[in-house]
Order: sequence, then structure tokens, then C-alpha cells
Amino acid sequence: MKGPVHIIGASAIGPQEVFDRDGLEAVTVHDGHPMKAIEPDLIRYIDPVRGRRMAKVAKYGISNALNAMERAGVKDPQAIIVGTGLGCMESTERFFGPLFQNDEQLLNPTAFIQSTHNNVAGQIALRTGCTGYNYTYLHRGASFTSALLDGAMQVGLEGAERVLVGGCDVVTSDYYLIQRRSGLWKQHQVRNVDVLQDGTPGALCGEGSAFFVLDPGQDHRGSVRLVDVDMSFNGEVHEVAHHIQERLERSSFDPQEVDLVMLGYSGDAASDGTYDPVRALFPNATVACFKPLCGEYYTANAWGTWLTWSALVSGRLPQEIILGGPARDRFQRAVLYDHYLQRDHSLVLLERP
Repeated sequence: MKGPVHIIGASAIGPQEVFDRDGLEAVTVHDGHPMKAIEPDLIRYIDPVRGRRMAKVAKYGISNALNAMERAGVKDPQAIIVGTGLGCMESTERFFGPLFQNDEQLLNPTAFIQSTHNNVAGQIALRTGCTGYNYTYLHRGASFTSALLDGAMQVGLEGAERVLVGGCDVVTSDYYLIQRRSGLWKQHQVRNVDVLQDGTPGALCGEGSAFFVLDPGQDHRGSVRLVDVDMSFNGEVHEVAHHIQERLERSSFDPQEVDLVMLGYSGDAASDGTYDPVRALFPNATVACFKPLCGEYYTANAWGTWLTWSALVSGRLPQEIILGGPARDRFQRAVLYDHYLQRDHSLVLLERP
């Protein structure tokens, strides 16, 4: 990057009570899955009458975006970039259900209009009056990382300011059942705080949304520098740690000075071993994981990025997700690494300015 990139505001919604907060105060225990997002009072951002006809992903995305801007003191973003794996699947199902039941007659155009994947980014633009760069990435497990990388380039290379970047996905009942048959989810119910000890294939299904305001300036209470973003596809497991080490060297990010490593351990016995070589790169760091709190879904790393940002800003992490390392009340440098099905690998480097 030619210039600095800072996160000056962030907001998240998920299976934990984190909306409009700097950190997670207490872990919400889920006895099974799918782990549904805890919907906060969104009346400040969503009209209740209109909200009844909106898909959840749109409500969560719009509310998160507006809340992140409010917390950053921003009213007019120059760009809006969203990553999503499922898009507005809920509206898609609302459209296709009657399509089959009514023999393709008397269709509701509203559900069709709201089913497009760029619906969230478009509605945010309408609410904020943004006529600038507007893009939606649909890259499965790399959807949010693609959006974050684009946002970082818009600020660090193109000189843009007040760039809004987010990731959001909401699971539907049909999608959950289909993917459960594929083996993606666990076939039995297990508490989220116990999932790492379960030792069986599959992860807990989750959902959520997280948005960030990127800006070159850092004069903000919640400012965290975005040092680097990287993603790779279908890399060999033994090559992941080497690739991350090369990215750290390029960014002058000394592994010995990293004091927080956030990993995507999900409780899936078939893929969690990928994180072990990465964990070994950082001997002095506090090691934590985020998916027991939010579950697994395409843009779970957006929620994980929020949790990492939260730890840097507030100095707090729930004990339930700390896997090892020294206890700290302040974090300076953090690394987030996550993969989706061992194919979409994401790396985010953050530090306090």
C-alpha cells in the first residue's frame, strides 16, 4: 500500500450480543445449531413497517453499515463494498417457492427484486446517498476478504476516504438441510463452547454480519491500522504456514512481536489441523478462535475480523475462546487466519497505531 489504511469504525451482528459495542461482554451459549443471529433493536436504522418485508440479511447489513458509520462519525461514504456468499437467499426462496406452487402464475416481483446479491450494497447506497464506487463480491469463503482487499486498495492506492466494507450472510432452513447432507455441518447437536472438544467431522452452522469504515486517517478512538490483506485458493496444507511467513516478511510484521493470533478453529476434525502449523509461527502470542462464537458460514471471517478489531480496541477477549499464550489486558499486533473448507484461505494483519 502507498498510504496507510485504518479501520475507524466497526459494527457486527451475530449469535453473540455485540451490536453497537466495542467488545463482547459475555458469551452466549447455544445448545445446538444453526446458531441464529441475535437480532438487536434496529428501530434507529430500519423502519418497522418496511422491516417486516425485508430479508434479514438486508436488515442486518444496512443496520451494521449505518452503525459503523455512526461510530466512525461518517455520514457520506465514498465507496460501498460488500462480500456475501449466499446473498439474499431468503428472498430467492420466497420467489421460487410460489413460482413452483402457483405454476409460474401471479408471481410477487418484490421478492425477485430483493433476491439479487447486490441488494444489500444497493440499499446502503440509497440510505446514505452514495453515488460512488459500489461493488459486491460473491466468492464463497473469500467473499469478505475480496471486499476488504478491494477497500484497502481503494484507500491505500487510490486515495479514497470513508470506504465502507462489510460481509454478511444469513442461513435459511433449506440451505442448512442441504449442506448438512453434504457433511459440512455436524450431524448432532453440541454446545458451541464445547465444539472444539467434540472431535467429529463438520462445523456448527452460523450466520452474521460485520461492517467496517476504512480511512487513511487515524484520529479516532477506535482506530486500528489495516496492515495487509491476503487470500489464496486451494493451497496445500503444508504450504499455508510458509505462505503466511512470506506475507509477514513483506509487511515487516515480526512474528515474535505478534501478541494476538485469531484462528478459525471450528471443531471440524477433518480441517482444524490446518491451523496448527500457523499457530506455531507465533510463540509469544495469545491464541484465540472465533468460530465457536459465530459458527461457520461463508463470511464468518468478517465477524472474526470484528472480534480481532475489538480485542485491539478494548483489550478484552472471552476466556472461552482463548486457546493458549499469556494473559494480556492490551493487544498491539494481531494476525487473523481463516480457511473455508481448506480452499479459501484468508489472512488479515492489524495493529494499533
